[in-house]
Amino acid sequence: MRSVYRRMVLWAVVAVCSPAGAQIAVSDFANDADGWVTVANKHAPVIHETGMISQFDIHYGLMAFKAPSKYKGNISAAYQGTFSFEMMTSAPIYAPSTPKVRISGDTPMGSLTIKIPLQTPAQPGVFYAYSLPLDESVPWRLVGHKRNATAEEIQAILADVTDIRIVGDTLSATDEMFALRNVRLDPKPVEPTGGLKVFIMAGQSNMAGCDDVRNVDPMWSSALDQVQMYWGNDLNPGFTALQTGTSGASCSSDAPAFYYGPELSFGSDMSMLYPDEQIIIIKFAVGGTDMFSQWTTPWRLYPDGGPLWNELQVQVSSALNELTAMGYEYDIKGFLWMQGESDADKRYRARYYERNLSRFIASMRLFTGLPNMPFILGRIHDAGQPHAQMVRDAQVNVAMNLPNVYWIDTDDLGMLPDGIHYDEPSMIELGHRFADIVQALP
Repeated sequence: MRSVYRRMVLWAVVAVCSPAGAQIAVSDFANDADGWVTVANKHAPVIHETGMISQFDIHYGLMAFKAPSKYKGNISAAYQGTFSFEMMTSAPIYAPSTPKVRISGDTPMGSLTIKIPLQTPAQPGVFYAYSLPLDESVPWRLVGHKRNATAEEIQAILADVTDIRIVGDTLSATDEMFALRNVRLDPKPVEPTGGLKVFIMAGQSNMAGCDDVRNVDPMWSSALDQVQMYWGNDLNPGFTALQTGTSGASCSSDAPAFYYGPELSFGSDMSMLYPDEQIIIIKFAVGGTDMFSQWTTPWRLYPDGGPLWNELQVQVSSALNELTAMGYEYDIKGFLWMQGESDADKRYRARYYERNLSRFIASMRLFTGLPNMPFILGRIHDAGQPHAQMVRDAQVNVAMNLPNVYWIDTDDLGMLPDGIHYDEPSMIELGHRFADIVQALP
C-alpha cells in the first residue's frame, strides 16, 4: 500500500494549489458545521470551531463524519477528480482501527459501496492532508466483493451518491477527539488543448432560464465534461461540468437544481463543433433587469455605470484569471446576449435602448480587448409589453449597423403559461439558434 499512500500525498499538494472556485462542493467550516453530522458514535454532538469540526469518542463503536446533501446525488463530474480533506486525532497511538473513506450510491447494479484506507496520522494533535483520486487508479475496494471496484462501478456510484463518510476512530476512550477541516470535492482538472474556446452568456431571465429539465428529453440532465461552466451568479462560482442548476431566475427558486437556460444546447453544439477542444462558458444572468439603469455603461445619469455592467466584468475577470492561473491559453469566441423585456415596459427605457445596447457592445469589446468580438443577441418576443416593438426594432438596427453583431429570431418559440418566458423545448431551441450563428461565423 505504500505506493498508494505516496500518490495520495502528491494529490494533496495538487489540491492545495488548485483554484478556489473549481470545487463541486466545499466545507471550510467558517461559520458552522455546514450540515456534517456524526454517525456510529452514539450520535455524539458535532463541535464547531472556526475552520473545523470535531467530535469526542463516547461509544466503543467507530467515530465518523457523514457528508451533507451537497456532496450527494449526481456528482459524475467528480470522476477522475479528487475528494480532499484534513484530518486530526488526539490519540497518541493510532490503533487498532484504520481510518477510511466510504462512498455509497444507488446504481443499476444495486446499492454499492466503495472504501479506501487512509494512511494513519504519525502524530496526535496535527492535521494531515488527504486527497483521494476518485477513479480506479487507486484501490477503492468494493465492499462485500473482496476486490477493487472497476471504473464502471465507481462512475455508477458517483452518478447517484447516497452517502459519504470519513471514518477516523482508533481507541475506545472518552477523551479521544477526531477533527476535520478544509473538505473539498473537485472535478477532473481541465486539460489544456492548445487554447480553450470561451463564450460569455449574459442577460435577464430568458438567458437565466425558467425551464425545468424534467420536462424535456432526459439526455439534457447529464453533465457534459467537455464543456466547463463558470456561473457567476453562484455564491461560490467556479468551473464545473455543464449541467442544469445554473438558472438563478426567481422562477427556478422552487427546485433550482433542475433549471437551465440556453447554455445546455449551446454548449452541446459547441462540443460537436470543436470535438477536440475544451469549451468554457461564462454565464452571468439576472432576471427582471434593464439596460437603462442596471446593464448600462457610464453616462450622465449613471456616471459609474450600472451595477450589473460592473458585476459582469468582475465575474468574467475572475473566470479568465482562474484560467490564466491554471496555465491555460484561451480564445474568446463570442458574447451571447438575451435581454430587453424589462426595457420594453417603459417608454423612457425603450427609446434609449438602441444607444445603450450599442455602447454596451463597445464596452464589452474594449473590456475583452477584442474590437471585433462576435456579439449575438436574441430579439425579444413581443409578450405584450407596451414598448416591445421599439426594443425589437432597436435590436435589429444595432445588428444591422454594427460590424460582427448578429440577431436571432425568437417569434416562433413557445412560451410558458406566464407568456414571458420560453418553454422547455424552446429554450433548447434558443441555444441551438445561438450555436447556428457561431457555426456560420467566418
